[in-house]
Amino acid sequence: MAHGKQGIVITSAGVPDETGKVRTGTKEMVITAVAKMTLKSNAFEFIDFHGGGDDLARLFEARGDASRKIPDYYIRGSITQMDDNSVRTSKGAGISLPFLDFGVSKDESFDLISMDMSIGEAATRKILPVTSTSNTMVMVKGGKAGEGGGKLGKIGLSFNLDLSRSEGLGATTRALLELSLIETLGKFTQVPYWRCLDTDVTNPLIRDQARESYDMLHDKDRILFVQRKLGGSMNRYKGPVDGVINADLKQAVGEYQAEVGLVANGQINFDLYASLIDDTQNSLAALPAIQPTLPPGVSSAVSAPPPAAVPPPYVPPGASVPAANAFRVNLDSEKGGRPTYRVGEFLNMNLSLSSDGTAYCYYEDNARNTARIFPNQFQSNPTLKGNSGVRLPSGGFKIRFDQPGREKVACIGADRELVVPKTLVGIRDLTPLPVKSVDEVVNQFRQINPSAIVSQIDITVNR
Repeated sequence: MAHGKQGIVITSAGVPDETGKVRTGTKEMVITAVAKMTLKSNAFEFIDFHGGGDDLARLFEARGDASRKIPDYYIRGSITQMDDNSVRTSKGAGISLPFLDFGVSKDESFDLISMDMSIGEAATRKILPVTSTSNTMVMVKGGKAGEGGGKLGKIGLSFNLDLSRSEGLGATTRALLELSLIETLGKFTQVPYWRCLDTDVTNPLIRDQARESYDMLHDKDRILFVQRKLGGSMNRYKGPVDGVINADLKQAVGEYQAEVGLVANGQINFDLYASLIDDTQNSLAALPAIQPTLPPGVSSAVSAPPPAAVPPPYVPPGASVPAANAFRVNLDSEKGGRPTYRVGEFLNMNLSLSSDGTAYCYYEDNARNTARIFPNQFQSNPTLKGNSGVRLPSGGFKIRFDQPGREKVACIGADRELVVPKTLVGIRDLTPLPVKSVDEVVNQFRQINPSAIVSQIDITVNR
């Protein structure tokens, strides 16, 4: 909807199973998924037709019927791979005595299911290579079993117990199909679909796919893309949108590159393309470039604020940001503003910003070791959309409380790019920082980012 995509007429005969092992109604899954992703934007109009007797060719025979819409494109795909027990592990142990036998075992196996999908032009049946996707999901099956037997006098006794679990094939197929549709239709409409998958363009796989899209564009299309992006809501380029490089465009590109940390050479390249397809990055770049005066030894390409600018007040734990501040950092937990956890429980908090901006979050344990928990190796982009929350910790790790005491989480945010203190740059997430407490981290940020807003929560951990 944000990119103005609407009224694209598509159809599909469903996603058949070429392996003969998956019996699910994939066509209805396709219709439901497309309906969900186009509910507000009206990006796609889905034309129903039945495979076999009512082929696409028949639809085009009805071209003269003004009451009947003809699809412009069609979704083609199939379940191309279904490997049972691709990996299987089994462990067991037992004991045997004259009067007692006992044994236990554990089995685990993994099935693989793959789906290929692409978009084709309905009139020519030409497949659009840039839309082709291939995704694989893993299904886990496992079980635990125990059995035993014994003899009491002349009477024999035996018992067994079997606990098994298996992830559903139908649910896995639906998830795989929805993932494939998000990726395929996202590539087709050239929108940042990876935002729907809780990742960003810094992800190596997403970056490779963005590179493919960039390489397949003609020079004129690349220029048009940049002109539309810089000339839209960002209002950085005011020249003609004609696919031709001009002096105004070079200047606008150079200014944008300097703003987001790219080499400011005014040239259209892949790094510029990758940055411009990130909507959050675009929103930040469109904001006024107001940055603080930096202390000696810290360099920045941005300008300093007016002398009269007064830093916003520090927000103490549990307190709300004054209403005068348009930008807010909201850090909360499911247990309130002063949460109490027990040893063995996991940290679970939510971070959101009132408008587009950047945020950095740090965790201090009861030994006063402080480490960065956001951004991290799983979510490397510190930029967030306004009113869209992120869970802390997020990604592929958890924080489990193992000792009683007092701990803290602090998030520093701003409606622009934050300058990270020099002493905190280059240190991996979850690695202790060279500071005495999280308060020292907050102070270092505020010294070089007077526009920063801080939200902090004190945690109590009991046995």
